[in-house]
Amino acid sequence: MSKEKYSSDSPVHKASEDRFSRWSFAERIADVISSRKDPDSITIGLYGTWGEGKTSVLNFIEESINEKGTVITVRFNPWLFGNVESLLLGFFDILAEALDTKLITTGEKLKDILKKTAPGIASVAGVQGLGEAVGAFLHGPDIIQLRNRIEKELEKSKRRILVMIDDVDRLEKSEIQALFKLVKLVADFKYTAYILAFDKDVVADSLSESYSGANKKSGEQFLEKIIQIPLHLPAVPVKDLRQFCFQGVNEALTATGITLSEQQVQEFVRHFTLAFNENLTTPRKAKLYSNILMFSLPMLKDEVNPVDLMLIEGVRIFAPELYEAIRNNKESFVGTFRDSYHYNVEPEKQRIKEMVDDALIRSGIKDSSGYIELLKNMFPKLQSVYGNMHYGSDWYQRWNEGQRICAEGYFDRYFTYSIPKGDFPDSTLNQLVRDIVETGDNISLENNPLRNALTPDNAGALIRKLRNRAASLDHIQSTHLSTAVCLLATEYPNPETMFGWDTPHTQAAMLISDLVQNLERNERVAIVKKLIKKATSPAFQLEIYRWLRREESDKPEKDAFTSKEIDEIGEVLADCLESYIRSIDDITIEGSRILPYLFYILTQYSRRQVIHDHIKKVLDRDKSVIVRLLDAYTPTAWGIENGLSHKSDFERDQYNSVTTVFDPEFILDSIKQYLDELPDDQEDFPRDFEHNNRSIVLQQFVWIHRRVLREGDKEKT
Repeated sequence: MSKEKYSSDSPVHKASEDRFSRWSFAERIADVISSRKDPDSITIGLYGTWGEGKTSVLNFIEESINEKGTVITVRFNPWLFGNVESLLLGFFDILAEALDTKLITTGEKLKDILKKTAPGIASVAGVQGLGEAVGAFLHGPDIIQLRNRIEKELEKSKRRILVMIDDVDRLEKSEIQALFKLVKLVADFKYTAYILAFDKDVVADSLSESYSGANKKSGEQFLEKIIQIPLHLPAVPVKDLRQFCFQGVNEALTATGITLSEQQVQEFVRHFTLAFNENLTTPRKAKLYSNILMFSLPMLKDEVNPVDLMLIEGVRIFAPELYEAIRNNKESFVGTFRDSYHYNVEPEKQRIKEMVDDALIRSGIKDSSGYIELLKNMFPKLQSVYGNMHYGSDWYQRWNEGQRICAEGYFDRYFTYSIPKGDFPDSTLNQLVRDIVETGDNISLENNPLRNALTPDNAGALIRKLRNRAASLDHIQSTHLSTAVCLLATEYPNPETMFGWDTPHTQAAMLISDLVQNLERNERVAIVKKLIKKATSPAFQLEIYRWLRREESDKPEKDAFTSKEIDEIGEVLADCLESYIRSIDDITIEGSRILPYLFYILTQYSRRQVIHDHIKKVLDRDKSVIVRLLDAYTPTAWGIENGLSHKSDFERDQYNSVTTVFDPEFILDSIKQYLDELPDDQEDFPRDFEHNNRSIVLQQFVWIHRRVLREGDKEKT
């Protein structure tokens, strides 16, 4: 990759560097000044906004005049001087130095004359008004001597001086006023010409404030008294500015090593011209845009969609208030309107529309239609805000694959120029998949590339990214990646949450299911059985089995496993779970979260005796096992307001699940041994409102069991 080359926004000097057909304009001004016979001075105003190219035109004028050799050019930049005193002295100092160098051959140097005035100007400027200070300075005996000497030398040499004053509109208001007082008073020097380059509106506003109670046009009226020839910079055709801008974009892409497809180029050009054409008003803005891309494209290469990045950076340059509105309201732009059938989304759509419209107005956008089309392309959610097109959640996969700004997992990257903490770089992901495939059939826990990449902080993002990528992987890639995932079965964070399916642990199991869909149909069962054996965590083995896609009689799936295939896989899972339960001391402690599902699978595949043997063994040495057993079946409830969890009640559904594994009398006997006697019968269902007495599950089981017996008696009678 070539080294990034940022444009310094430097003005150009030569005709060969003229990108906007302004050399002939500058040459005409140079001809007028060079061929002028009238000894009186002339003052030209060169008007243009910031960044429009005023300095480059001054350079062209100077270059053209120097070729003719009849005019002495002096460049004076008042922005370099910090106060009125230095401004006045600086002007004459630069003038004297130029003439001493190019004109004065005998007699006292002009700078020597000027030095005599320096002590007096400080006191004059400090105690008198601005106009009086300048006037007193210019009419002092030494300055009059300086002026006479200059005019005499110019007349004798038949030459003229051109003083070019740039960056006038960068000055403080008081300095602008001082400069124009100076120009007004020195403009009657013979054989001199002045070109002042500035933004007319900025300077006129500053001059207006120097007139107490004057009308708003007083600044312009003052300029009319000074500027004899007002000239506006020739407008740059939009197509030329756009071409100049696109050249900078191309340089940024080339420096970054990014190649856009023909479709991407067309998309960028279409939306750029729709939205930004009216805002691309100066060469400086074009350079600023290409510089921004030179910064952002390398930082986010392979991590975002390059077209989206270039367009959102355009919004940042040309409509900054809109950019801020987007950045600060992520939820309003990413994804789609979910569950629109269940609640009224119209108020939210209206809020988004008002927010966008207001931001466009504050950004000074006169025609918002192009920006609206741009936003609708970048954020499909807005299609339903400004129209009737709706996108479903099935589009999320496409947006993630395309690294689009409208995808929730990618949005932040476009505004932070980095990979957020907890996220996982796409470039690293690509290399990770390649490394896993290269490791191939020899992959193990020790040489597993995924092991080095996975951390507790990035596990969620990494698994999510792999799931997004799964559909694009081939048979071989899917086989090796699923093996790598299974080998790290114990490494995926699995916190207990309200929505358990969103944990990295469950998402990893769902990833296995996604990858299995890419395998050859006749190999899937064999590979899944191998994967379950490689997954050393029984919790992960159960999750793999849980998320396998199954055929349903009312909704058959082409790529789902048949009931026979599921049973074949289930037998392997049951073998693994049997080995696990035989290897541990107490399932109610070491596997409480998976206990109900684990017991269900062992029961389904004729291994109930394994469960009974284990529970009887641990009960013999610890009677409180019965509390943990029933508690394991009790669901967790979550507080709606505080989000905290607590164990719910043991109810009829849990009773039914337990009694499919254990005889109710066995449970009752275990309860009696723990409590010494069974609880008395109560009319009301026993509850623990403080959630701090887990032995309540014993009372609840007994209470439900007695009701079940009564129901049975009623059925018999």
